[in-house]
Amino acid sequence: MGIAAGLVLLAGCHSAEDLNRQGYDKASKGELDDAIALYQRALEKDPGLVAAHNNLGAVHMQKGELELAQAEFEQALRLEPDRSETLSNLAMLLLRQGDYPGARTRFQEALLHNSRNASAFNGLGQIAFHEKKFDEAVENFQIALNLNRNMISAISNLAAALSEKHEYDKALNVYMRLLKMQPNNGQAILNAASCAVLVQNYDLARQLVKRGRKQKVPGIEQIARLIPARNPTPVETPETSTEPGSTTAPEPAPAPSPAK
Repeated sequence: MGIAAGLVLLAGCHSAEDLNRQGYDKASKGELDDAIALYQRALEKDPGLVAAHNNLGAVHMQKGELELAQAEFEQALRLEPDRSETLSNLAMLLLRQGDYPGARTRFQEALLHNSRNASAFNGLGQIAFHEKKFDEAVENFQIALNLNRNMISAISNLAAALSEKHEYDKALNVYMRLLKMQPNNGQAILNAASCAVLVQNYDLARQLVKRGRKQKVPGIEQIARLIPARNPTPVETPETSTEPGSTTAPEPAPAPSPAK
């Protein structure tokens, strides 16, 4: 009887659902090829496991294999047309391909089925950012963060949108929040340092430049040259200072997190 119970337990460990969970764990650690293998094994056992199709598509998307990703998302939607996570993932793929109208439609569909889908609000914010509708972008990124306060991509996107609105003090606060979560994020260090200069918080700017130099962040020396000396030597004729330009933020296009 003990042996029989053990056999049942062993079989359960290799169920499609368990393989899907194992794949998700591997994907979370960045072990994408192992995750793909586990998702494929899960689908061999249960071709109708929607979560595995969705997660497999998300990993293919992370690897830049967009056609394979789209095929998995579309199969997941054939099996479960109203699944908000999959609609959002497909929308993100369309966004990456530059199909902004198609992406907007899919994000909106995702929200119809789950009004608390943070990824969908983040995606709509990205579309608004692309269209230079920065007020709308900020609003959507803030909603996304109200729903998922630790969503890295939405934090980064919000900071970029605030910078475009020339609200550098707010952008700086958001970049510092991001750096608490990702201390080695070179782009965030660079952008935060630029914002610190723009709001004349030179002590913080120096600290950020020091971090940037330690990590050899490209562009950090340009920011350093904009910081005035602590005790500048007085001159008879005042020199015209160079006003730094606005922070150049990367076009936000984060890959969605695979749904469990």
